[in-house]
Amino acid sequence: MAMTIKEALESGKQGFHIGRRLILPFKCQLIKIIVEREIYTELIGSKDVKINQDPQNTSIYFRAIGDLDKVIGSFEVIKLIVAEEGAELTDITTHIKLVCEIAEGHEVNIHVPSDDMLFIE
Repeated sequence: MAMTIKEALESGKQGFHIGRRLILPFKCQLIKIIVEREIYTELIGSKDVKINQDPQNTSIYFRAIGDLDKVIGSFEVIKLIVAEEGAELTDITTHIKLVCEIAEGHEVNIHVPSDDMLFIE
């Protein structure tokens, strides 16, 4: 059974990365992706980012930036604005800000950003 975003965060579930692919441990609706200096909002048919969902996960393929390994150990993070699957996207209160920190061993630490982290919405 698929986890909600809230359940995954509360249980400390990790994401996974391999090559250009970031795998989130939940299904979600992606609203915005911020990586390095790029902001992606056009996610359908994008030449830079491809989204795929299976019954329990959401995968993001970064075609333009290359392997995610280059982000390991840097101060760069991947920022996401997401909503639970089936949430009303026009209601901003359903939007959830997340930070994905690329770690060694293909792990991705996913958490809500701190109040002092710059996050463009």
